[in-house]
Amino acid sequence: MGGGLNTTKTWTISGLALERRGSVASDSTQEANTLLKWAATLHNFKDSNISTWPLQPENATNSSPGTSPCNWLGISCNIQGRVERLNLTNAGLNGTFHKFSFSSFPDLAYIDLSVNLLFGTIPLGITQLSKLIYLDLLYNLLSGSIPPEIGLLTNLDILHLAANHLNGSIPPDMAS
Repeated sequence: MGGGLNTTKTWTISGLALERRGSVASDSTQEANTLLKWAATLHNFKDSNISTWPLQPENATNSSPGTSPCNWLGISCNIQGRVERLNLTNAGLNGTFHKFSFSSFPDLAYIDLSVNLLFGTIPLGITQLSKLIYLDLLYNLLSGSIPPEIGLLTNLDILHLAANHLNGSIPPDMAS
C-alpha cells in the first residue's frame, strides 16, 4: 500500500510540474499569437525585419501549440519565458498599434520601436503595461495628443517621443 501512495505522490508532483509548464507554454503561445496578429496588420510585413518570425500574415491567427517568441528577432524573454523586451528599432515596420493587445504582455518592461514608420495615435492600451520602464517611439509618424493616461505608467523611467507629429505635453504626473 505504501508503494501505491508514493506512486500517487510522485504522479501528483509530476502532474503539478506538467501543469505549471503547460501554463508557461500557454502564456508564451498567447504572446506569440498576439505578436503575429499585430504583425499581420503591418503594411509591409514581408519586407520588414520581422518577416523572419515563423508565420506569414495570412496564417497569423494562431501559432502552433508551444510556440515561443523568445528566439524571434527583436524579442527577449525573462526566465519564466514571458516577453520582457521588444526591440525592433529600425526594423522597417509600417503600421499602427491599434491591433496590438498590450494586455497580453504583463511582463513587458522595455519597448524600442524607434526609427520605423508607425503612424496613428498612441493607444490607451499601453497603460496596461504596469512593468514598463523604457518606451522609445522616436522617429516615427505618430500623431495626435500624448495621452495623459501615460502618466499612469509609474515604473516608466525613459520616454522618447520626439520626431513624431504629436501634440500636447508630457503629463505632469511623469515629472515626479
